Amino acid sequence: MPPKNSAAAAAAAAAAAATPATTDAKLDALLVTVDSIARSQQETKSLLESSLQRMDKLEERMNTLTENQSAASADLAAHDRDITSLMIASNANDQLHRANNIRILGYPVLEDEITAANDGGKYLREKIFSRIIKPVLDVAVRDRFLLSPPSEQEVIVRIFRAGRPSTGDRSPPPPILVVFSSYVYRQALFRYKAKSLPAPNTVEKSAGAKRFYVVEDLTKPAHRLLKLLQADERVAKVWSTDGNLRYTKPGDDTVFKVPNVFDTVEKILER
Repeated sequence: MPPKNSAAAAAAAAAAAATPATTDAKLDALLVTVDSIARSQQETKSLLESSLQRMDKLEERMNTLTENQSAASADLAAHDRDITSLMIASNANDQLHRANNIRILGYPVLEDEITAANDGGKYLREKIFSRIIKPVLDVAVRDRFLLSPPSEQEVIVRIFRAGRPSTGDRSPPPPILVVFSSYVYRQALFRYKAKSLPAPNTVEKSAGAKRFYVVEDLTKPAHRLLKLLQADERVAKVWSTDGNLRYTKPGDDTVFKVPNVFDTVEKILER
């Protein structure tokens, strides 16, 4: 049997011989790891650069889209302004065609008017001229605003109810639209109506009449806005002059003009 110290020496020699191989293996493994990390870093760098390039391209596209959207918004705003301008011009033209017109409110529908429904408006023409228009024009003649008393044929071109007349209806009677032959007669009526417009007689009162009103024949947008302003508590008084709306505020005598009948009430009253 060999001595114990000889066996230990042999084991130590074997271990010493194996150490370089183990170290080389670890170094090789470490190099592989380092290599892998380097490759991974390079791939990460490449991926990052690619991502940055894609982000730059995306930002360019976003900027282009933003510019296109801004241009489209500007075009749309210009288009809206053009439409508004056309609407204003169309409304002004419509109002100009109504320059010789008036509307009479509050005149009741009498039985005689229903009976004469098929006379081509003759009854209504004669009745309204004698009851409403002539008394006012007579005052204009006395005040020398008109040279001589005009006849019904000289004054009225057309007259009709702006709605279907009926008796026994509790709703207000349909307005009466009068088309004058001249702007002068229309102006005479507006100038002297305050002091000379007749009050309802007994027959007219029994038919529900309380008071007669003579107003301008406004376009639909102007009439709608007039009603909205009349209903607003921030408005003291509202009226129209040649189709242009005017108003005052409570406690303020300043007369404000409505520049655009298509504006909202809020925008108009924010001044």
